[in-house]
Amino acid sequence: MQHHSKRGRADAGAVLVEFALVTLVFYLLLAGTIDLGRMVFAAQVIQDAARVAARELSVTVLPADTTFEAALADAGVSARIFDPGKLVIDLDLYPDNASLQAAIDSLPVVNRALWPLMTTETVTIGGMPRRLLRYPGALLGDASTPSGFTVMIPRVSARHSSGVETIDRWLPVLEEIRSGAPSSGPFSLSSTGPQQGLAAVRINYPFQGALLSGFMNHGEPFEAGTVIVASDADVTAPDPPAGTVTVDTDDPSGIYAGPYGLGRQLALVQTVRPFRKVLAAQAIFRREVFQ
Repeated sequence: MQHHSKRGRADAGAVLVEFALVTLVFYLLLAGTIDLGRMVFAAQVIQDAARVAARELSVTVLPADTTFEAALADAGVSARIFDPGKLVIDLDLYPDNASLQAAIDSLPVVNRALWPLMTTETVTIGGMPRRLLRYPGALLGDASTPSGFTVMIPRVSARHSSGVETIDRWLPVLEEIRSGAPSSGPFSLSSTGPQQGLAAVRINYPFQGALLSGFMNHGEPFEAGTVIVASDADVTAPDPPAGTVTVDTDDPSGIYAGPYGLGRQLALVQTVRPFRKVLAAQAIFRREVFQ
């Protein structure tokens, strides 16, 4: 009887080990499927938004020699097509769903096209909770916007062997496609490039995994590598654009948490980065209307 009891306990232990191994593989497959689905959905949304932006800019009455930056600063364009100051909505200003929906319906067409990608989160800043609906990326303080915030996207150009990031540029959500680094892009008819009079736009989106963590690639195709530890204090980055400041929340975790929006995930005894990939969608329309 004692022999059978010991054998039964051994069999039960083996089943638990097998279950743990199978569960781990199942979780990875499930997490990968969910995050891949999110990535494909995001790519479709920003591609549609890029087409809307290029098409609307191509038929907007603007001076022939105006630059892309000047076009975005135009009051009519920011009111009707795209306003970077409305990438963050303060939910505390809207007491019910009807008033929030009315605010979303009043957004410029590109902001409204990007609305399905906006995330709802409660962030704690200086001990004060703020409920925000915002485009993914780094949350930057901007006193000129209705919410007091805007969003920019850090471009990670290098990563130390320890995983600490180097950011070389703050990407806007909507920017002009340029070849090289000319002084002006093709939007203006007086541009010096090979093409003039084009509404050539790019929309950037920082996809960061909700279920998958980031790992350093050591060159082996099937090697997971070293997990990337979240260390915002050691990140090297240029100053954010004029008029904005980085905002670090008091939240220990979040897909886009931290002063650079690179995210924090709690993993047992350490805080790690989520899987990250900046997606970009482009569209080009020839300008049809001039002032």
